[in-house]
Amino acid sequence: MKGTIVACLALILLGACASSRAFNADASAATGACQQRSTEVFAISGEIDRDLAECVRQTFADTTRVLALDTKGGSVEAALDIATVIEGRDLTMRVEGECNSACANYFLPLARRIELAPDAVVLLHGGVDPWTIDRWRSRQDEFMAIEAQRGQTPEQAQAAFERFMSAAEATAARQAAFAQRHSIPPGWLLYRTPGSEVVQGLAHGPDAVVASLVEEPMMRSCLTGVEIMPFQGALQRHWTRSHRRIALLWQRIGPSGRAVCTS
Repeated sequence: MKGTIVACLALILLGACASSRAFNADASAATGACQQRSTEVFAISGEIDRDLAECVRQTFADTTRVLALDTKGGSVEAALDIATVIEGRDLTMRVEGECNSACANYFLPLARRIELAPDAVVLLHGGVDPWTIDRWRSRQDEFMAIEAQRGQTPEQAQAAFERFMSAAEATAARQAAFAQRHSIPPGWLLYRTPGSEVVQGLAHGPDAVVASLVEEPMMRSCLTGVEIMPFQGALQRHWTRSHRRIALLWQRIGPSGRAVCTS
């Protein structure tokens, strides 16, 4: 359990614990990459990290009209850096494999149009909200104990924890400003407040899951300014009504079902 907690704490700038890596166990897919496929098509794949953000910054062409996506997510900070490059460009975003975690949080709301390949998925597990910050702060003793096992003095461990929390709070503030700037509803980011696991602005959300497989009703209700090409039928054939659903349930990943954004 402690190893899991430390991993989750360390992932604040790399995404959240409920990643979808079990969808594809190919380790090579974790390496982030970007490519200007043509004058109009730009592709992002693999893990979202600082190197990928720099790749996008240096490579993305102003002539781009289509953003092809296949990523399980990654760093919140890196994703927000990429978002500053692609925002305001009225892109068609084409999910070729996966657009999960930070990809779904910060890229898809910026699209003019969203298309999903027949076998594609979008997975949400939430962003860096006040509930998450409060929970991390409450686990300081566990953080300190593991730092002690690593040979850190109490003073060093305390300083490391405060640095971590300062970075977390800065990231939460940056996410909040981004959401406000682009009118992203709290339900899409699975926004929660301290002391309650109730997602703000989301009705009929699935219970007891660590991540939600986004279905068409939820996407349409949350991203109201985006043209969304129909994908529910393909999602049911390939995921929610196939043998793959068992694998999702084992990971506590549930279809969004009747979940819809209410504001």
